[in-house]
Amino acid sequence: MIMTAYIVSILFILIGTASTATSSPKLANVSTLMDLAAAFDLVDLDDDGVLEYADDRDSFVRADTNGDGELSQAEMDGDSVYGNMTSVTVNVYDFNGDGKVTVADYDLGYFEVGREYGNDVALGEYVEYFISKTESEESGITVKAFVTARRNFLVMDIDDNLKVSEKEFRSEFRVADYDKNGNLTPKEFSGFRPIRDVKVTAYCNNGNVGCPVEKFLVMFNDADTNNDKYLTMTEYLTKFGELTANT
Repeated sequence: MIMTAYIVSILFILIGTASTATSSPKLANVSTLMDLAAAFDLVDLDDDGVLEYADDRDSFVRADTNGDGELSQAEMDGDSVYGNMTSVTVNVYDFNGDGKVTVADYDLGYFEVGREYGNDVALGEYVEYFISKTESEESGITVKAFVTARRNFLVMDIDDNLKVSEKEFRSEFRVADYDKNGNLTPKEFSGFRPIRDVKVTAYCNNGNVGCPVEKFLVMFNDADTNNDKYLTMTEYLTKFGELTANT
């Protein structure tokens, strides 16, 4: 749960200068939200979906290869996680300004987020915290929409190749079509993962009677910007995140 240099570069390069949080949900572009989620996943060492104090300490211990209680630039550059982050420097990690990176700096980053949400922080809370410190963007999606769409994508991605195929998309339709008549009723919409949280009148004008899979494939094709019959996470979140933006 540490405010990594990766996060710092996201907040101040991709998004802009920080500002005070507002009570209304802010919008952020998909690439920014995905970068924050990637940072969350890297620090969530036990892959349990929440950041805990143990994750914070384990990150430090892993990077401190010589066990001297401090992180050098060479140790950061050679680390399996931080070595892939081009903006990681000792100065960025020196949160208490004492000229070195110790576990105390990691603790400062952890408790900065933890004091807002408690000791265990979920992805949505983590992203919400950092987005709340930035200027709101004119376009994009909310954190809630992002977390919902991302979760739906990962569940639909049956073969875990980080792409949702048209076959997987159709499979979700068949699962939602409880009476197996080839149409989704308004009640069945709630079981169709890609659109269960949105209104589909723009794609299915006769939704009160039923809506065939072909109507929903229009939605799929709209999201498939490179026309390869697969949706990457970016494509999926850009399209279906916008459709859930008001949830």
